[in-house]
Amino acid sequence: MAATHPNQIAFKEGVQYLFHSWTALKLAVDGEWGGHNSVEKRDWFIDTIVDYFSEKGKNVDTFDLEDILIQIMNDEFSIMLEDKSEQHISKVLEQLFLECTHGKYDLVQTLKHDSQKISGALKGSKAQKNGDDDDDSSDDEGDDSEDMDVEMTEGESSSSAPRREKQEPIVDEDGFETVVKKGKRR
Repeated sequence: MAATHPNQIAFKEGVQYLFHSWTALKLAVDGEWGGHNSVEKRDWFIDTIVDYFSEKGKNVDTFDLEDILIQIMNDEFSIMLEDKSEQHISKVLEQLFLECTHGKYDLVQTLKHDSQKISGALKGSKAQKNGDDDDDSSDDEGDDSEDMDVEMTEGESSSSAPRREKQEPIVDEDGFETVVKKGKRR
């Protein structure tokens, strides 16, 4: 078994940093929109993209890559990407791959810095929101349902991020329920 090339290691790290800071995916994982194994699904997603680039190399088709991002977000996390973030993520992935194949890791370092900045800011805001004085918020995956003020309905999973209250269905005079698209979460 051959040792993994440093360029491949750097590329995978870059993809991890990028996916950990991708707002839509981060919300999906934090909110467990993919179920209790959302973290594992994100890790599988990362491996799938790394494998895709390993197979295609420099022959990656941008539209195919965007379709894969959209499909996995929809299938695994029930998210319809209406913000076109798949286009941005696709461009960054292609740039990251190109740089890593040339032994340049500047973008990896930038993504690492951005990811750390985002996770640090979120940890700080969670602590303020929950009134925690602890600096160690890596324990956020535990069951903190007793600390939440939001009432959970059947089918919703508890998570560290508060959820909006479920709105009552809109039923017209013929008894048909109006389907309302979920808005973007911010």
